[in-house]
Amino acid sequence: MYIVCKSDEGGELVYTKLVNVQIIISLLKQHGVHYLVLSPGNRDVPLVHSVEDDDDFKCFSIVDERSAAFFALGLSESMNEPVGFVCTSSTASANFMPAIQEAARRNIKLVALTADRENYYLNQMEDQKINQTNMYAPYTKYCADLPVVRNDLDEWLCVRKVNEALLALNDTVTKPVHINFQVNRTDQFTSKKLPIYRKINKISDKKLVDDVGYFRNVLSQKHKILVVVGEYYLKNEHLSRQLIEFQEKYNSVVISNHFSNLNGPFLKSILALETMTLDEFKKFSPDLVINLGGHIWSSIKYKLRELKEPFEHWMITDDPVIRDGLKRLTNIFNVSPEKFFELMNDTPNMYNSYYKIWHNKVMNIKFPKLNFSNFSVIKDIMSKIPENSIVHTSILNSARLNDFSDYEAKNIKTYCNFGAEGIDGCMSTFLGQTDGNKGLSFLIIGDLSFLYDLNVSLEKFGNDKRILLINNHGGSEFHTSFGLHKFKSLNQHIAAKHNTNIKDCIDVNNFVYLSAATQEELYNNIDMFVSKSDKPIILEIFTDADLDGKVTNEFYKMNRILPFNKKIEYIIKKIIKKILRM
Repeated sequence: MYIVCKSDEGGELVYTKLVNVQIIISLLKQHGVHYLVLSPGNRDVPLVHSVEDDDDFKCFSIVDERSAAFFALGLSESMNEPVGFVCTSSTASANFMPAIQEAARRNIKLVALTADRENYYLNQMEDQKINQTNMYAPYTKYCADLPVVRNDLDEWLCVRKVNEALLALNDTVTKPVHINFQVNRTDQFTSKKLPIYRKINKISDKKLVDDVGYFRNVLSQKHKILVVVGEYYLKNEHLSRQLIEFQEKYNSVVISNHFSNLNGPFLKSILALETMTLDEFKKFSPDLVINLGGHIWSSIKYKLRELKEPFEHWMITDDPVIRDGLKRLTNIFNVSPEKFFELMNDTPNMYNSYYKIWHNKVMNIKFPKLNFSNFSVIKDIMSKIPENSIVHTSILNSARLNDFSDYEAKNIKTYCNFGAEGIDGCMSTFLGQTDGNKGLSFLIIGDLSFLYDLNVSLEKFGNDKRILLINNHGGSEFHTSFGLHKFKSLNQHIAAKHNTNIKDCIDVNNFVYLSAATQEELYNNIDMFVSKSDKPIILEIFTDADLDGKVTNEFYKMNRILPFNKKIEYIIKKIIKKILRM
């Protein structure tokens, strides 16, 4: 026996104060889950009482949770729609298992909604508290475990996880999904309006073609479009042409770098981005971000994440994992980037000043006197490498300073181990990656990264290999981030200062070994380093880690526009330091 719940005509709807439950209700509505089977209890009261009088839901009341879940299964199969079923905490949730197993075998769309006590109390003498997280694996496609929302990060997590769960219902393999929501109060019903929380949509190839007019219209109303291209597009000329046309059509800005591997007249925006404060970046803030490709090697993602100004985020990817790192994701386009931009480019030109303000900023970037530093060396050598070369960099400083530098030659592919971004293994990766390359292959690496991967130096290196080894006898990244003026003990442990010269660690007879400790010595060796030879070449550069950090930080200071109050503070500190030195 079951009871069909109907809305109380003329009554005032009141929703729970719990934000995680509000998010569930809002996104169930938006994702088209309108049938709910409710079982009585205490912990699920915030959800049950919030939906039982809401006309957007048709609710059924069944006391026994096992029966409730099987009823939901039959209802879903009959209506060909997803059905949710709700229970309280502890063994009540265990009773859902048989129906979930059955639904998994028959590809039926079910949403198991289990109320729970907070995870702090697991195994801490709490009543009716068992481990409900992912308790139906492997019979569910996805499990979302939602904390009680106490801050913006909790809210962002809950919005993302509920979207992920409900989107998983429509993936190619259909299985039930599980949303476990933690509850700390069951008696607060004070919200007379239900907020509309951000829905994330997945748009297939067919849906994009069918609705192309709608998406073109949305784009035509955006005046500040930022296209962010991640790594791995290997000289895709067709995509480059489409992005160039998109930039011209919409006066948009394409943010790319060497690791995007795109050819085109795109602004070298990394120089501007890396020196901007968040306050200055607000002037450049977009109203739409479109991103494609792999890892984004740029501070743009951190600046966008911290912006309070509203913007929308579209992602072009076939990756099933939802990446809402900017906290604004609304649309995921499961199409090729080439097709997306082809469709969007079939429109009249739009006119706005967004590209112009970015262009002006990039054109006004200044460089300090670089002295002889890791910055100057990488900049000099990157301008000399020949066409059809491959460049692989180790992480952090090597990647950053490579990206700050210009390639004068064309058809250069650039790589880095950005996946987990570890210091280890980049030389081994470089050797495997460039095996069979017809041009020259360059590795930019620091001394600590080289020492991590020292064993591979015993392997046979082809005569096309070039290793630019910056040896500043420690981790210069930490001199950039902190500096000796902040941590007097920096070299002892954090930067791991050492006195090792790489020449003493390897059999240099297998290489042409070159070295430089001055600008003149670099100029004497640079042409040989970038030319063909009968052996692989190592160019060991000796710089000072503290000077390397100071030069990079001077570049930031020269181009950073501070708010007036920060400028005054900076001037006062400078005067005080000068007085103390007198």
